Amino acid sequence: MMLETEVFDIEPDITVISCAGRFTLGTQLRLTESMINTMIRNGARKLVVDLTHTEVVDSAGLGVLMHVFAEMEQLGGAMRVAGANSRIGTLFQITHTNGILALDPDLMTSVKLLKEAASPHAQQRNSAQSS
Repeated sequence: MMLETEVFDIEPDITVISCAGRFTLGTQLRLTESMINTMIRNGARKLVVDLTHTEVVDSAGLGVLMHVFAEMEQLGGAMRVAGANSRIGTLFQITHTNGILALDPDLMTSVKLLKEAASPHAQQRNSAQSS
């Protein structure tokens, strides 16, 4: 199945890109990467890439994820990857990107963690732990 994407916002400031099909080299992946880059240029700083309905990710798809992750970190934002199946999880393990990318079992976990990271209580907790 060809890559299909749907974008939606979760208040107040989280953008979700839900992907279905094959996150692999080709025109659709280039279009998806371009769309994500445009969202980042337009100010998106909390991003979830939901792979729940994604069958497979190849090296080109992994490259896109790593590029977007690095771009978000450089701009002070955050990106999380949600719902990767076991095949995609194996790719992350083999390439050791599971220690770099923020991986969550499902979309709700990713959203919850992004919301907590922005809350004043979480920032106070983090400050207290580093003291």
